[in-house]
Amino acid sequence: EVEVVKVNDGEGNVLLSQKNIINRKAWDAICAKEEAGEFVEAVGKEAVKGGLLADVMGVRTFIPASQLSLRYVEKIEEFVGQTMNLKIIEIDKAKKRIVASRKQVLVVEEAARKKELWNNFEIGSVVKGTVRRLADFGAFVDIGGVDGLVHVTDLSWGRVKHPSDVVAVGQEIEVKILNVDPERERISLSYKQTQPRPWTVAGEKYPVGSVVEGKVVYRQVAEAWGLPYEPLAL
Repeated sequence: EVEVVKVNDGEGNVLLSQKNIINRKAWDAICAKEEAGEFVEAVGKEAVKGGLLADVMGVRTFIPASQLSLRYVEKIEEFVGQTMNLKIIEIDKAKKRIVASRKQVLVVEEAARKKELWNNFEIGSVVKGTVRRLADFGAFVDIGGVDGLVHVTDLSWGRVKHPSDVVAVGQEIEVKILNVDPERERISLSYKQTQPRPWTVAGEKYPVGSVVEGKVVYRQVAEAWGLPYEPLAL
C-alpha cells in the first residue's frame, strides 16, 4: 500500500510514499490501544532533557523522567536500548505528540503480583523468611516480598526482653503464618511455633533423678499459668 504524494513531480512521475501509510496505521493502532486501556511495547532510544524518547511501532514517544520508574531515576540513559511496556497517557494528533508512562505499568504489575502473593498465603503454613528490621514490640520478617510481624511474645517460648535476644537483622528463619489480613496488608507470624515446646523436650533435657541448677521465677510461672501472684515471704 502506498499514498500518492504528487501526481507529477515535475518530470512526469507520480510521487508515492509507503512511510505515510505505515505511520498512519501505527498511529491508528496506538490510539486504539490507548482507548482500550492496553499497554504498548516500546524501545528506549534517547535520553533527553526531562525524560526518555522511545520508539512505539515506529512512532516517537516521550516518557517523562517521573514516569520511568516507581523510584527516582538517576541515570535515564540506562533505559536506552531497553524494551519496555508503556501506558499511553496523552495523545496530541495535531502536534503528533505522544506521552507515555512506564511507571503506571509497573504499578499495575506490582498490584497483580501482590494480589497473587497474598492469595498464596495460607494460615498455619510454615514459610522461610528474612529478618528485615527489629522493634521493641517484635521483628519484621520478609516472606517473599511482603513483611510480616513476629510479635515479641511469638519469638520464643520463654520470656524475651528484646527481639535482638532471639533473632538478628539479615537472619533467615522459618516462621508460621498465624493470620492474614489482605485489606490492611498485615500478616502475623510466629517463630516460636516452629521450635519444639519446652514441655515436649523436658523429659530428654531433664531426666528424672538428675540434679540441675535453677532460678526462682515463681512470678513468671504464675503469669504463664494464669495464677494469682503473691510475693513469697522467705
